[in-house]
Amino acid sequence: MIKTKSIYGSIENSDGTRILISRYWPRGIKKENFDKWYKDLSPSKNLLIDYKKGKIDFQLFEKLFRNEIIKNNNVIEICQNIAKEAYNGKECTLLCYEKDESNCHRKLIRKICEEELLKLIQDGTNIKN
Repeated sequence: MIKTKSIYGSIENSDGTRILISRYWPRGIKKENFDKWYKDLSPSKNLLIDYKKGKIDFQLFEKLFRNEIIKNNNVIEICQNIAKEAYNGKECTLLCYEKDESNCHRKLIRKICEEELLKLIQDGTNIKN
């Protein structure tokens, strides 16, 4: 299963592999709070600035972010690896700063990971990490 939550949420055993997907390391947060950190799964610096400053709304942010990452083979490979973990029964939790997922890129990354997971399920491949 692939879940998302804020880095400010409590750490739970059910989180499984905790994956930080923000461009910058969160101040005051210990490295032990995350198992992996994938900067590539975050928006570009300029896109993030435009959104945070209100130059673009979330709908446009989503579209531009998806265009950024879908072209990046490294992003797809990372999402495939997360999907493999989930396919093999491991819990994975994508984490970033935003407290509300509705306006956060992590829901978009989860969707891509879930699309990759669906491909594995449909293929019926026996994959072990």
